[in-house]
Amino acid sequence: MLKPNNKKFGLRNACSVLLISGLLLAGGELHAARGGSSATGAIDAKTFDVLTKAQELTEQGKFAEAIQRLDKIKNSPKVKGNSYAKSQMLNFYAYIYTSQERFRDAIAAYKEIIAEKDAPEGLKLQSKYTVAQIYFQIEDYTSVIKFMSEWLKTVEKPTSTAHIMLAQAYYEKQQFDNSLRNLNKAISLGKQEGKPVDENWLRMKAAIYYEKNDTKNTLATYKELFALNPKVAYLKQIAGLYGELGKDMQRLTTYDAVYESGHLQKESEVLNLAYMYLGQNVPYKAGRIIEDGIKSGLIKETPKNAETLANAWAQANEHKKAIPALERSAKLAEKGVLYARLAGVHFDAGNYKQAAAAARKANQKGGLSQPGGNKMLLGMALFNVKDFEGALQAFRGAKGHKKNFNDAHKWEKYTLSELERIRALEKSKFQLAEETEKAMSAEQEGIGDFGKNILKDSDSPGS
Repeated sequence: MLKPNNKKFGLRNACSVLLISGLLLAGGELHAARGGSSATGAIDAKTFDVLTKAQELTEQGKFAEAIQRLDKIKNSPKVKGNSYAKSQMLNFYAYIYTSQERFRDAIAAYKEIIAEKDAPEGLKLQSKYTVAQIYFQIEDYTSVIKFMSEWLKTVEKPTSTAHIMLAQAYYEKQQFDNSLRNLNKAISLGKQEGKPVDENWLRMKAAIYYEKNDTKNTLATYKELFALNPKVAYLKQIAGLYGELGKDMQRLTTYDAVYESGHLQKESEVLNLAYMYLGQNVPYKAGRIIEDGIKSGLIKETPKNAETLANAWAQANEHKKAIPALERSAKLAEKGVLYARLAGVHFDAGNYKQAAAAARKANQKGGLSQPGGNKMLLGMALFNVKDFEGALQAFRGAKGHKKNFNDAHKWEKYTLSELERIRALEKSKFQLAEETEKAMSAEQEGIGDFGKNILKDSDSPGS
């Protein structure tokens, strides 16, 4: 199976949106009494006006102007001495920095809010959450785990998003059990909220099981994914996982479904399906797949592919299809291996004369892994066309190969005996013909004498 190539599982863009849309606008937290005290929970009128204006400029995207406004009050005693006012100002700084993707500056500002003794608890909590999101954006997963875990400890209602970010962070740290635990929690919370299971979350789940070498659960998760979104990519993963589990027939039928839907577009994939059919002793289907692939141009007609096609047709006893495929590839091949294979197919089909011709070409090209076997086949083909002298020569050549010596010796003896029988038969035929000729000659002589005697008798006196 291919390793899931979806490491971020679509979470990065989603978290970017959540980060920007979920940031607290500082103005939403302002509840100062103009001209009031600088006690915690209140902001003086002048500071309030500056923060309000900064909020307006920020909403308009005028970040530089907003920062200029904030810079004018950041060292003011009424801000520095008022944790509430200071935390509100820092929240604006952090928001602007985040909007500008100045993530390190934003993190520093949010950490200052968290450190402020009298900052509102809600703002501190939100700051931890947002810091965790920013750390996720910059791929500092250790810090994501730290801040998001702290947030989860204190929040009353945890969110599925928080757990999914933790799941991703733990995944990146290769802490797969922690990752799976948080992922399952995120899925559970999502279901409680009435949300359908996110496809990306299931992809992450499959990847976690894969990393844990849990093939059974990886397969189950991909089946969930396919039920949710019937993508061909998921079907291919399912097929591969069946293979890893040794369920070859399920693997085959799954791949075949992909093939029949027209979604196997790579030569290697189509050939792989054909090999699967050959492995399951369904050679006809393998031959059809390769032949169709060659006709469509998806599969190149290389000597190897042509040989595989011929082998498939031969195994399916489709010799009329196997022979042309091998003849084409044998001509292209540098060595005689395919001619030897062609000789075998011809022999099996009972085409002994053609088998002998192909075997001879195989010998001429050379490069055979079993030259003795090819000579044996040549001998047997010649024997079947009653070319016994040629067969004897082939068998004697095969005897020069240790592996074939015994069989070649037996065939040599058998061929010699057949030759002797035929010679004896021919000799007896010759003798019979000679004796017949003599007999006929003698008989003709006898008839001649008999005729002469009759004539003689007819000429005698008193006749």
